[in-house]
Amino acid sequence: MTTRTNDDKTVYAVDLNCFKEFNAALAEDSDRARVIVAAAWIDKFLEAKLRAEFSKGNAKAREALFSDNGPLSFSAKLNIAFCAGWIDRDVYNDATVIRKLRNKSAHTAEPVSLDDPKTRNLIESLRVPNRQFSDWGDLRAAATGDDLVIYTGDMPENATEDLYIPGLLTFRLAIPLILAVLVSNLGIVFRTDEDDRLYQIKLPKHMGGGE
Repeated sequence: MTTRTNDDKTVYAVDLNCFKEFNAALAEDSDRARVIVAAAWIDKFLEAKLRAEFSKGNAKAREALFSDNGPLSFSAKLNIAFCAGWIDRDVYNDATVIRKLRNKSAHTAEPVSLDDPKTRNLIESLRVPNRQFSDWGDLRAAATGDDLVIYTGDMPENATEDLYIPGLLTFRLAIPLILAVLVSNLGIVFRTDEDDRLYQIKLPKHMGGGE
């Protein structure tokens, strides 16, 4: 996260390449790491918004506020964002689910799997993905000869085999959608090293719903 002064206003900008780093982590890490990384990026974007809003005072006060031992835990940042009206109800719900998964993953010595039934139920309870996939939580897969079809409701007539959708697949479908809506809600500013310009994400109308 970098700081720039733009028209006498302090702007906290996130490197646009962060999404490449995030996608690489989702592709290569363990299920435990994937959950922790997803939560860490939500925390990072919440902090970027808070730093932009709480930019007064002095450096010492801001350092105390945002230090690891400061008052702004992940949960506190999330509650502030929701109560301030910065994020909608669906984003708050989904970030809370991911926070719970993060806590479970970080505080157990047992193996962590996105295929665990309780974990899959939590993933299927996410709300933001419904804006892209109207039947989120009811998605199924089937083989049709040499092809694969994702469906809801009754199995297609030409299906030859019902297939299992891994928890990792649903997680990787959901998290980028949640992050996109989160950063749009928060008005997060991004920058690139190439031109040092500032950017914001604009979502299609069907993704911007929520209260």
